[in-house]
Amino acid sequence: MGRVLNLLAWGAVAVIVALSALNWSVLAAPAQLDLVIAHVQVPLGVTLLGVTAVLAALFLVASLQNQIGSLLETRRLFKEVKRVQDLADRAEASRIESLHEHLATEFRQLNERIASLDAAAGAAAKDRQGASPVSAEVATLGERDRG
Repeated sequence: MGRVLNLLAWGAVAVIVALSALNWSVLAAPAQLDLVIAHVQVPLGVTLLGVTAVLAALFLVASLQNQIGSLLETRRLFKEVKRVQDLADRAEASRIESLHEHLATEFRQLNERIASLDAAAGAAAKDRQGASPVSAEVATLGERDRG
């Protein structure tokens, strides 16, 4: 869309230049111009062409200022997004590290519980070997009731 508008603007400038060149004698003809405080004899066409050129230059400056402002705002927003993204990445890395530490602690505690249960089961099996069959059955029922 911007490219089409740009081509239309340059086309309008080309038409104005072409018409001005073809009709220069009419544009350069002197005319009486009333400036409210004075009357002057100037070529009205050249005056209007000069005013048009000044307005076009002012429009160009305003357009460039708008484009530069937009680019600066885009740059500022890009930096802000990058800063927030880095902050989010650091927070996510911190959460992952915390989760890793928590899992390591849980696995260590689980391994300790398994080791203590293995030791208790080994001691219970040793006690059963030396005891009478009736006391071993009572110990088994007692463990079943507790579990």
